[in-house]
Amino acid sequence: MKRLLSLLLILLPFMLDAQRDANDYVIVSDVVIKGNNVTKESIIYRELTFSVGDTIDVVRWEEEKKISHENILNTTLFNFVTFEEKKDGNNDKGVVLQIDVTERWYLWVYPYVAYSDRNLNAWYEANDITRFSYGFEMKYKNFLGMKNDLNLTLISGYNQNYALSYDIPYITDKQTFGFELGVGYKRDKEVSYLTENNKILYFNGEDKFARQSAFAFVEPYYRFGHRNKLFLNFSYNNTLYHDTLSYLNSDFVNSEGTRFQYFALTATFKNDYRDEQNYPLNGHYFELLVEKFGFGVFETSPDVLYGKITADWYQPIKGRWYWASNITLKMSNDYDAPYFFNQGLGYKNDYVRTYELYVVDAMNFALVKNNLKFAILNPVTKYLPLIKNEQFGKIHFALYANVFFDFAYSWKVPERPTSFLDNKFIFGTGVGLDFVTYYDKVLRLEYGINDMGETGLFVHFVAPI
Repeated sequence: MKRLLSLLLILLPFMLDAQRDANDYVIVSDVVIKGNNVTKESIIYRELTFSVGDTIDVVRWEEEKKISHENILNTTLFNFVTFEEKKDGNNDKGVVLQIDVTERWYLWVYPYVAYSDRNLNAWYEANDITRFSYGFEMKYKNFLGMKNDLNLTLISGYNQNYALSYDIPYITDKQTFGFELGVGYKRDKEVSYLTENNKILYFNGEDKFARQSAFAFVEPYYRFGHRNKLFLNFSYNNTLYHDTLSYLNSDFVNSEGTRFQYFALTATFKNDYRDEQNYPLNGHYFELLVEKFGFGVFETSPDVLYGKITADWYQPIKGRWYWASNITLKMSNDYDAPYFFNQGLGYKNDYVRTYELYVVDAMNFALVKNNLKFAILNPVTKYLPLIKNEQFGKIHFALYANVFFDFAYSWKVPERPTSFLDNKFIFGTGVGLDFVTYYDKVLRLEYGINDMGETGLFVHFVAPI
C-alpha cells in the first residue's frame, strides 16, 4: 500500500500536466515598440527574454513579460515602460505585445557644485564653506540611440577635475561586447595624509596643489544573458604629491620622491537580478571584484592585491513591508600598502550607518547592513500641469520609512596608536526616511545611534542597500 501511495505521489505532477488544456499557451505574433524617438529598437529587443514566433506556456508568459519589463527599465534609458497585450486576429493563440516607452532627457549640461569631503556630514563638521569645487559637467546619454554615453567634466575651485570618457556598450551584432575608455587630469588643493582617532587629517598645499594626477583607462566588458556582466579595467596613473606629505607621514607613499605611478588591472563580475537598480525592493545582486595595483614597471609602483565581494538581497514581506540586506567582504595581501590605499570602512558606500564621521583604514573588513522598510507612499505617477514635456512633466515618486541595523568588523589594520575601532565589532541602529523619484534620484534622511552612544542626523543621496 505504501509503495502504491509513493508511486501515486511521484506520478501526480505528470498526471496533472496531462490533464491540462493542450491549448494552454500563447504564440508571440509580433512585438510593437512605440515612443522610442531616439533609442534604436534593437536596444529594446535586446532586453526581451522571448522572440517573435516563440510558443510559451501561459504561466511562463507572465513571468517572461515581468522580467523583460525589468530589463528595459534597468537600461536607465526610460522613465516609464508599459506593456499592452492584444489578440492576433489571424491566430487564436497569437498575441501582439505593444511596448510603450517614455524616453528620458539624454543631454545634460549643468553646473557642478560639490563639497570636498567623504560625505555631507563630514563636510559640515569641517565648518569651512570654502571647501567647494565648481564647474560644469556634460552627460550625453544614448546620443546615438545605442545606449552610448559621452561624459565631459570641467571642474575648478578647491579640487579640480578635467576628464573625458566614452562608453560604447554594444559593438557586436549580438550586443554582448562593449568597452569604455577615458582620460583625465586632477588637481587637489587638499588631500588626506593621516588618520588619528579614526578621523582623517588633511594637508592643504596653500601655495600649490597637494596632489596632481593624470590618468587613463580602457575597460572592455562582456554581457552574457540579460543579468550577467564581466568587466576588465586597464588603467594608468601618474601622481605628483606635495613634498610635505612624506614628511608628515612616512607611510604615505612608501617610496622615495614625490612622484608615484603605476598600472592597475581590475576584474569585476556582476550578477544583477534586482527589480530596479536605483531602489530595489525585490531580487538579488552579487559582485566579485579583484584588483591588482603595480606590476613592477615603475620603481614607485605599489604591490597591492585585494578582493571584494558584495551580496545584496531584497525581499517583499507582506503588503507594504520589505526587507533588504547587504554583506560586503574585503581582503588584501598587503598590510603595509601606501596610506592612500588603506581605505576600508567609512569610504564610499562601505560604512556602518551612524559611523559616517569615522574611518577605519583596514584592507580587511566584513560589513553587514540590514533594512526593514514600510511603504508610506507606494510608487505613484503624477502629471505636472504646467510642464507639457512628458520627459519632465510625468513623474513618479514614493516614500519609505525604515529601521536599520548595521555592524562590521575589521582586522589586520596598519599600526595606528590612536585608532580605537580596529579589530572590534562596531554597530549602529536607527530610523530613516527614503524619498525616491524619477531619474534615479533618492533623498535619504536617517537618525541613529552607534555602540559608543553617539547620535546624529545623516543625509545621503543614494539607496542604503
